[in-house]
Formats: sequence, structure tokens, C-alpha cells
Amino acid sequence: MLLDQFYANDKAKQTLVNFLTDGRLPHTVLLEGEDGCGKTTFARMMAAGVLCQQQDVSQRPCGGCRNCRLILSDAHPDVHLEQSEDKARGFHIDQIRTLRADAYIRPNDGDYKVYILRNIHNMTEQAQNALLKIIEEPPRQVLFILTCNNRARILPTILSRAAVIPLSVCSVGQCMEALERLAADVSVEQRHQVAQLAQGNIGKALQMLQDERSLKIACDARRVGQTVCIGQEFELLSCLQEYTGAKKREEFLRLMQGVRAYFMELIHLQNGVVQRVDDIPVAVQNRITTLQALQILDIIDTATAQVTQNVSLNLVAAAFCAQAKRLLP
Repeated sequence: MLLDQFYANDKAKQTLVNFLTDGRLPHTVLLEGEDGCGKTTFARMMAAGVLCQQQDVSQRPCGGCRNCRLILSDAHPDVHLEQSEDKARGFHIDQIRTLRADAYIRPNDGDYKVYILRNIHNMTEQAQNALLKIIEEPPRQVLFILTCNNRARILPTILSRAAVIPLSVCSVGQCMEALERLAADVSVEQRHQVAQLAQGNIGKALQMLQDERSLKIACDARRVGQTVCIGQEFELLSCLQEYTGAKKREEFLRLMQGVRAYFMELIHLQNGVVQRVDDIPVAVQNRITTLQALQILDIIDTATAQVTQNVSLNLVAAAFCAQAKRLLP
């Protein structure tokens, strides 16, 4: 069964199986989870489950029939992937208007037409309202599968009409297992490194293996996190300096996301959610309390907000270092 290849997320997989076996498939499904956790992969599996030709419904999606193969290779005529540019407000109303017109045309080769809309948190409010018009009264043979990284960025009127399925990242061990299949040509040491850096996020781990810059940013984020804990202000400013130059705004944001992940991991470690993290020494853990780590998260969130508001990166970095120093003298 195809769903066996999707790691963790047993509740989400069971929800899909229940939809298929009970015959109560909703017209709109929203998959929510952090970037890289597999939302688009799961959306394709859901589309495959709906159009799968396997007679035993409980075994759908089978992954081997013609429809499943076409869907997984993005070649099925009745499954359409719509996505935005990878930036805020990059999903425009014209795309939704075109989709609405197409949705009323009967399926070409199956019982359903499936529209996968990636990253709808990047939709303008006008585009979300245009989408709302069709999901309020959708054509009978249409399924909308939406993905987002945070439901708080979606209009409540859309949320009220969608079945929301949260997706989470898998464990570091499961990520290693997935990389053994997806990146077999990479050394075990490299797979372990990126699985740890990505905290089990398979998508991010694969990106690090394919892009040296992504791997460097992830490593630098861990170094920044450790430097904050140790309280070395000058070294911290030096770490950030590489990311404050011209046209580095996106990289600075990715760095801050990595630093935030570091402190979330530290909090989990201190409170027994995880037992050990290879690159967070005990000496570092003892330098900071959970309350201080939570306060650091607030400082990171403030810095991130300032970057998105086009505040000077040099000023943001300086303020971040000064606030961290005051908190952890």
C-alpha cells in the first residue's frame, strides 16, 4: 500500500483511509504542516487514493495501477497542481479564476477532478475570497486539496469549509531510513548529519544534500544557537555578519528559522520530550533555563518580523545580539 511509504503521521493516514472506505470524502481538505514535512507528497497520495483502480477500497492508494502511477508522476489529466511563487502574496486571483472555470468541466479520465493548491498561505485575500466562492458550492466531482504551513494565515471562512489534517515531521531515525531510500548514493555520515540538522524533516534534509548553501545555513544556525547560550556577543555578531549583506534577506530568515528550531529542540530536551540531541552538549544545556529559551524565541520572532518589514539587516542583527546578551550575560 502506497501510504506505507509515508513516514509517521499515522492519524493522518488513517483519516484518509476512513474517507475512502466510508465513502464520505469531503470536497475540500486542508493539509497543514511545516515546510518540507511532505504535504504535497501526501496530497498526491490522497489524489491517488481517490482515483485508484484497486478494487479493494481498503488497499487504496495501491501505487501500482495506471492512475496511481500517472498521479505520482504529475501526468494524470484530472489532477492539477497549482502553486504560488515562493513568497508572500505570490498566489494571485487570476490563477483561482482560471481554476474556477476549469472545475466545471467534466473529468477526462476518472470519477473526480482533483486540484492540489500548494501554499495557500501565500494567497492574497482577494484570491482566498475567490477560492471561497467555489468551495462553498463545489461541483460534485471535484476535490480540492489545499496545503499551508500555518492555518492562522487562512481565512476562517475557508477553514470552516475544509477538513483540516495536520501533518508532522518524522523522527530523526525515520528520516535516516527515508534518506537511505531517497539518497542512497550519499554516505551514511552525511545522511545522519542532515537528518539531525533537519530534525527529521525529510524535505529539508534532501534540500541540504542537494544544495550546499542550505547545508551551510543549517550548520550556521546551530552554531548561532550555541553561541547565544554561551553568551559570546562578539562571536555571535561575527556569525551573523555573513548574512547582513546586500540581497541576504531570505538567507537571514532561513538562518533565524534554524536558530528557532535549535531553541525549540533545547526546550524539548530540557523537558524530557526528547532524550538526547547529539550536537547540544550538556554544558550548553546547563547554561540556559527553559524560561530563558522561551524568551530567546520571542527575540527571534521579533527579529524575523523586522526582516519581513524591510528593517536594515545590520540593525536587526545588532538588536538581536544586544537582546540576547542582556538575557544571558
